[in-house]
Amino acid sequence: MKEIFCFLFSLSPFFSITLAEGLVILGALWTGYRLLRGEKIKPPVFFWALALFAVFSFLSALFSLDRGISLRDTRELFLYLIPLVVVSCAPGALKKGVILGAGLASFLGIVREVFVRQERLTGFVGHYMTEGGLMMMALIFTLGVLLFEDFRWEYLASAFFILVALLLTLTRSAWVGAVVGALFLLYRKKKLLAGLFIPAVLMVFLISPAKIKERALSIFSLSNPTNVERINMWRVGLKMAKLRPLLGIGQNMASRVYPSYRIKGQPPEEIPHLHNTYLQITVERGLLGILSFLAFVFLALRELWRRKGMALALPALAVVLGFLTSGFFEYNFGDSEVKIAFLIIVSLPFAYNKEVLNDKNSQEA
Repeated sequence: MKEIFCFLFSLSPFFSITLAEGLVILGALWTGYRLLRGEKIKPPVFFWALALFAVFSFLSALFSLDRGISLRDTRELFLYLIPLVVVSCAPGALKKGVILGAGLASFLGIVREVFVRQERLTGFVGHYMTEGGLMMMALIFTLGVLLFEDFRWEYLASAFFILVALLLTLTRSAWVGAVVGALFLLYRKKKLLAGLFIPAVLMVFLISPAKIKERALSIFSLSNPTNVERINMWRVGLKMAKLRPLLGIGQNMASRVYPSYRIKGQPPEEIPHLHNTYLQITVERGLLGILSFLAFVFLALRELWRRKGMALALPALAVVLGFLTSGFFEYNFGDSEVKIAFLIIVSLPFAYNKEVLNDKNSQEA
């Protein structure tokens, strides 16, 4: 029963936010019950920085420009209990849930794309950028497992469908994050593989449909409309950050305040968010929020690096690098599905005790 729960838990964010959040609540209750029975559960060190981030998020909402709107957003703070649930889970089931769940979700999403013909693949989560963030992390994680553990054909099949789904989302921030994470893994495996990666990316580019080529080339264009909009957003965001520097203006307030600070005559007129995780957190949760968030990711990177000879540490570390890179161009920590999957993956290596990687050559230069 425990393995089934853990498998469904790590699979759920690729299919349903309602299912994912429900399983987080069930897992938190189960973990709480175990603690009441006197069992010892040791969370990763970064959990405490994440808990501090949750505290500052609540304080930011409490002193928000619109308390009612921001406090409603604090309902998601229970998601930061995910590391406690993960370390109580069966790690093998969690790993399979991420890889096979993402593979199945991407395969079904591609099949649906054949019949529905969307401009950009959205999968089960309803938005192409959310789907792109999920597929980016799943691809990096699966590649890491294929490189540093025993080879499995079903994992390779999952990686193929995840890659195709990621490309069809046309989400450039996720593409960039995937490249960074993959390069790190290939370099850690063998430097030669990292050198061959760029030609492989160029080959994928050459055989891709025209819309993927156009989207990829637009990454480097300063005249591309969406690139111009992002630059304008960031300029306005820096101005907004000065409004309430300590605790910020409150969650879900950046999009509401933006029209008053936007540069007249320059797009966009309205925004859902600032398309930058670090700037969004700074504006809405202030210096205390962004410093606690950065402490969380620093501790996650440090602890994963210290465990680099242990199971799943390098794949998880690569996911963090890809996630952080993507966060410069997208508010990826604002998507609940992405946040759940990210916290599961980054916590997964700590569900193991002292199990080392199967690949004896994982530390080759």
